[in-house]
Amino acid sequence: APLALPFVPPAAAVGAYLLVALATGGAVRWCARRYHDDPEGDGETAYRLRRLRRRGVLVGGGVVAAVTVTFRVGTAAGDALAGTPAGTALGDPAAAAVGAAAAYLVPVALVVLATRLATVPHRGAARNLRLRYRDVAAWEVERSGVGVVGLLAAVGAIAAVPAGWPRAVVAVGLAFLATALAPVALVVALRTRWPTDDERHLVADLLPPGVALRVVDNRTRVGSAFAAGVVPGVERVFVTEALFDVLDDDELRAVVAHEVGHHERHHVLLRFSLVAVAAAAALGVASVAPDLALAGVLVGVVPFSVLLAWVVRRTERSADDYAVRAVGGPALADALDTLAAHRYVLDTGERFAPFAYHPPLRKRIEALRRTGPGGSDGAVDPSAA
Repeated sequence: APLALPFVPPAAAVGAYLLVALATGGAVRWCARRYHDDPEGDGETAYRLRRLRRRGVLVGGGVVAAVTVTFRVGTAAGDALAGTPAGTALGDPAAAAVGAAAAYLVPVALVVLATRLATVPHRGAARNLRLRYRDVAAWEVERSGVGVVGLLAAVGAIAAVPAGWPRAVVAVGLAFLATALAPVALVVALRTRWPTDDERHLVADLLPPGVALRVVDNRTRVGSAFAAGVVPGVERVFVTEALFDVLDDDELRAVVAHEVGHHERHHVLLRFSLVAVAAAAALGVASVAPDLALAGVLVGVVPFSVLLAWVVRRTERSADDYAVRAVGGPALADALDTLAAHRYVLDTGERFAPFAYHPPLRKRIEALRRTGPGGSDGAVDPSAA
């Protein structure tokens, strides 16, 4: 239970949150500078920087959450919002929930922004990215802002529903809606464009009806390529603009085929369903037995994370198998080799293997090379390491 301390003045709470964000960003920047001259090379530096950002968010987010809980900032924020015309319109339960959620989410968003900005120059150098503070800051503020507003709206809607399984059903429904609309939001948030005629012609035969290609601005790159959307007609394959420069035609087609495989084999929906079921179960327990909810989450988060990672790895192998059948394993292997050389994908090896979302890169490439063009020597074994 939180300590019996008085509510802190809003200015003091804001000051504490800003101090935590600045301290986290400063610590991350200091560590990033040390990693910059890593003798093991840019690939290891890029991996360490990514791990550093995650640790910075975890530690900084934990500190701001502790401040929020200890000084009951969430309760104060909920009460303050409930006393405003907007809070009255929402209703007491919804206003209290939205205010409390804002007290947690907004400070964490500040920590994320500070952490990511702290590694910008070193991340750009290690991974050959055209990153600028202005672009990264604008994108992060836009992305975090939309995310926080969306989550607060969802919290208010869920809190307005009677407690119990009706609330869990509404939560799952809202999560599915967000997943379905994700391609629309990403088109704006990632500054994407439609492919040129040449780009579209290169992969047109790989895109089934209802799946469209979008090209992502390099300055907001979130990965080499990914699939988003679960509703036919609103499914998208996102490919970073730089891939058209570093990959040859066959390699690019293999990457697109892999992402199409995620759509064709319903991996996006499968991943969403796992998370939605777990979230619904946690919310249902919280509604019926609040005292057990936190303990249940703490006990279940590690095994669930391992299960989710295992399922995602299986879907990645399945998408590789789809690409093998569509364009051939060697083409995808060559693409992964090229992307690894440019640090557009990182090989984490066997580190934290139970929690990894991708199979070890070198083993994955070796398995793909053992297949013939068009998969004539057999598909990738989904059970392979």
